[in-house]
Amino acid sequence: MKLPKLLTIAVVFAAISSHSQTESSAFTNTGRAVATPFATDYHSLGINPANLAMPSAYEGKTFTLGFMEIGASFYSEAFNKPEVRQNIFSEEIETLSQADQIELASQFANSVNSADVDIMTFGMAHQTNSIGSFGFSVRERIDFYSKLGDQMSDIMWLGYNAPYFEELILNNGDTIANYQNMSQDSINLVVQGITSLANAQSISDLAQGSEFRFSWLREFNIGWGLQFLDGEKMDLYGGVGLKLLVGQGMMSLVAENGTAEAFSALSPFFDIDYGNAISESSLPENAAPYTKVGFGYGVDLGATVVLKDKFILSAAVTDIGHVKWTGNVYELNDFNLTTFENEGLESVDFLDQITQLNAGDGILDWKGSKTIKTKLATSLRLGAGLNLNEKFKVGMDLIAPVSDGIGQYDKTVIAVGGEISPVKWIHLQLGFMSGGNYNFKVPIGIVFSVANGTYEFGMASRDLITFFSDDQPTISASMGFLRFRF
Repeated sequence: MKLPKLLTIAVVFAAISSHSQTESSAFTNTGRAVATPFATDYHSLGINPANLAMPSAYEGKTFTLGFMEIGASFYSEAFNKPEVRQNIFSEEIETLSQADQIELASQFANSVNSADVDIMTFGMAHQTNSIGSFGFSVRERIDFYSKLGDQMSDIMWLGYNAPYFEELILNNGDTIANYQNMSQDSINLVVQGITSLANAQSISDLAQGSEFRFSWLREFNIGWGLQFLDGEKMDLYGGVGLKLLVGQGMMSLVAENGTAEAFSALSPFFDIDYGNAISESSLPENAAPYTKVGFGYGVDLGATVVLKDKFILSAAVTDIGHVKWTGNVYELNDFNLTTFENEGLESVDFLDQITQLNAGDGILDWKGSKTIKTKLATSLRLGAGLNLNEKFKVGMDLIAPVSDGIGQYDKTVIAVGGEISPVKWIHLQLGFMSGGNYNFKVPIGIVFSVANGTYEFGMASRDLITFFSDDQPTISASMGFLRFRF
């Protein structure tokens, strides 16, 4: 498979979530780490639709428009910061030696690597006094997560030189025993690894301890919010968001408790070679690169209570729904692995992992399937906020996974953070987050609101610590420069 640098193109810092389920591409919320009680207008879509109805901080401005807002994060427990940067910015990646491959196989075993990319191409919101408030947005949501078991990591990085293969076939037809510390000259002669039938293991056995998830969804989200109670001491808001989801690609592998399950549905954009596998869901050879391979829906529900115009309590359930994949659908063909003709990963290119699993000579073997239905990554969000005055706000968020959908968090996210506005048009943000698919993070950001909020722009990073440490880096950015109110 020839795989374009999809995540690099998407980030762009000209182009991981991930869509990140904490604040998506809402750059106004990224730096403070807390979104559920504070997200407003179209930024509340996918977070808490009730907040659509909350009054604007800028009197008289009822319309909000935004274009090309981007949020992305890349995290690795195996790569260091320079290696992650090589992937993001398409820098020259050196070919690995055998010693490098052995070291990376060890580092990747049971290590988490993830990427979340969210691109909001268009968003708008409008508040009315009679029928509530409305929002609409179009987003690209890309999520990547991998955690490889010991044997899967060995085979992915070392290929036919992995210890699993007892003997090696050379390019002259000779067969030699596989052994450690083989010279690079000898390794260069190897064309195939083999193991005896008596010692062969199934793919599901070899993959034990591995989890791999990738999805790319195009989301069309329309939301409605209404103020249900307007009291002297308490205001109550409720809202709902409805999503149509167009699937561009999905791959999932979960191997645990002695079994393994894997599925794949990737659009022609990915140019997959499935070898001899045939599927009745295969798209025509002349299908356009971005032909959809899945379609689904999602629902978000939210409520927010504001006490004495200062205290905010919010709750939401997001991504209730599923996607049905109907194009280029394949599932795992489990068999005993006796021969292998792949030399293993030759660089630290982040997305080559998908190639190594999927291609005709990849680790996994596929058989055709008609359809597969996957759950969305349903989450429960609980948030609280305090607006002390126009210059300072502080809050906390809890985001708990409640489904096993693709793109779901590993752990519950807990976040605290706030925002200081030394002058009305500058907002400085800082927060702390723990959980999810990442180690703890310290988000930081700055937002500018010019001409009484008529024009707004800003940028943020989801982790300040990465600027000072090379280990377990989270390289991220969230930015928007085309946001308007009137």
